[in-house]
Amino acid sequence: MIRQLSKATFRFITKSSRLKQLSKLESDGLPKKIVPIAKYLITNKCDKSTNEVVLAAESRRAEIAAQGQKQVPIWYSPKPNSADTTKENNERPEPGETLYFTMERIANTGKNKRWGTALHLITRAYASTTAIELGSCAGISAMYFASAPTMQKFITIEGSKELSKIASESLNQFSNSHVINNLFDEALDETLPNLGKTIDLTYIDGHHEKVATIHYFNKLLPYLKPGAVVIFDDVSWSYDMREAWDELSKRSEFSHSIDFGTVGVCILKECINEDTKPPKYWNLQPVTGKHPIGQPHGWKK
Repeated sequence: MIRQLSKATFRFITKSSRLKQLSKLESDGLPKKIVPIAKYLITNKCDKSTNEVVLAAESRRAEIAAQGQKQVPIWYSPKPNSADTTKENNERPEPGETLYFTMERIANTGKNKRWGTALHLITRAYASTTAIELGSCAGISAMYFASAPTMQKFITIEGSKELSKIASESLNQFSNSHVINNLFDEALDETLPNLGKTIDLTYIDGHHEKVATIHYFNKLLPYLKPGAVVIFDDVSWSYDMREAWDELSKRSEFSHSIDFGTVGVCILKECINEDTKPPKYWNLQPVTGKHPIGQPHGWKK
């Protein structure tokens, strides 16, 4: 009993300390719209409407996982330097090798409940209306995005034919959503001109390689609205991806770069043509939880 009380007291003190740190960051200029997301990541508490979104998304995840050992082909991210770094920005990165994941593994690939909730809260906080996701997988993160009350048009792109079918099933209840089965570059080339400069949120996932991540951001940039939210997924997935984040988070197009460890969130400036100052950098890992840099499949720096 005493040990249980001690653990509970420790957790309370830790949570209280982190909330105080967050309050200090807010007074120092951390964007106010980011504060509720950080508070959720500290306390794991959210409102009723968010809990309903979580229930729907996680029920779908469980439904996919229940299909067990059935295998589906996917494209796994290529290792660092597999892309030709001498290519121009408009050259297309190559997809990774084909692997087979079970449905159970696919259900748990991508963002878990905690981070899916955070993605939903970011979308809601910034009242995003038009969004593009690169890397649908099973469509679970897409459900968190598409459920935001202001979302009018949500487009998610998936290279794997089988995964795109699963994602379409996940999103069949959302009239605001559309799944495109194609390589990222081909899909973007077809889609972006029709959208114009209307995108106010983009989630860059699915191809965890520095060269590719920077390439896709550069392709999306002309179509992002002033003040748009850019979420880079898995920025600590490998040293290669951490290098991508270190470079992108300093881009002068952004006003703020927020490091959550597993994801990086950047806010586009209202006017990027004249202001060349670097963004304000916020490391929230000490507050929301540290995320170590991984070495997937034995990758080395």
